Amino acid sequence: MDRVFSEGHTAKGFPLIARFALTPPDGPAPSRVAFTVSKRRFKRAVDRNKIKRLMREAWRQHRAAFEAEIPAGHQCAVVLIFVGKDLPTLSNMERGMVKLLNRMAQAGAATEQG
Repeated sequence: MDRVFSEGHTAKGFPLIARFALTPPDGPAPSRVAFTVSKRRFKRAVDRNKIKRLMREAWRQHRAAFEAEIPAGHQCAVVLIFVGKDLPTLSNMERGMVKLLNRMAQAGAATEQG
């Protein structure tokens, strides 16, 4: 995870920010994902856990197109950070996730060429 923050790229799709980097494979999955929510912004653990559940569900439903873009022999390490101020709904989270994954795919394609 340190590598993601030191060498990785950033993509934004409100209410989410992603830090991601291509890494050598660390198992059979094409991506490794971590989800974070600020304790400063959401004091109650119940709220943070709900947001993380929504993030995981949105990731699960929409990750296939992003993972298809990952070059063979690589794995993508991703840290998804929730930056919204209010509790999101599933539809808001999905909208942000789709926007974010599209921007991540574009940023990944740009870094492969350049």
